[in-house]
Amino acid sequence: HFSTEFAVFNIQTQRSAAQRSEQIFGQGQGYKQRVLLIFDGTHYDLLVKQPFEGAPTALDVRIFEVTDDIVLQMARELCLEANRQKQFTDLAKFKLRCLVCQKGLVGEADAQAHAQETAKSGAPHINFAEY
Repeated sequence: HFSTEFAVFNIQTQRSAAQRSEQIFGQGQGYKQRVLLIFDGTHYDLLVKQPFEGAPTALDVRIFEVTDDIVLQMARELCLEANRQKQFTDLAKFKLRCLVCQKGLVGEADAQAHAQETAKSGAPHINFAEY
């Protein structure tokens, strides 16, 4: 497979700075490289390191040595700051509006229930917007 560790940082579930905020998949398997991903509640982004300010993206460092504790700490700090700035989507609590009937909903479960209920009439409401 990839022979690579994957360190995944979840912005929303950020714990105290004294605890590790990441899960490292493949840790202890003897892999020598690691990639860093950050999760905002709806999707994952690859964390990269620019070699210098304004460097072209082609020069971004995407794969790190598993022994690089500095880059891991930098990612933890980035995740903590993103949490402080509420840069995540809480799928259980975010507010939605049905764009068909304008009904206000809270969370993914409400949206799914609304779509299922309106499907019974033959025209499911499946267009939502966050507000």
